[in-house]
Amino acid sequence: MREIEVKAEAQVINKLQTGQLVTPLTSDATQTELQKSQDILVSIMQNGADEFQQKVGRPMTYSEMRQMFG
Repeated sequence: MREIEVKAEAQVINKLQTGQLVTPLTSDATQTELQKSQDILVSIMQNGADEFQQKVGRPMTYSEMRQMFG
């Protein structure tokens, strides 16, 4: 589980550094840019959940999801 969490964190950091991911608190982003950022974050979490299910053989529980992705 920790491996998937670290991988997801690295993806988020990379997207922030390259400007692909913006936050409403740190930029003057438009609604479209914020929606795109939300979609990117959901995609990263979904990929992590899919990888978890492949490795463990079951979907992650809500508490596991909260533990991994906050």
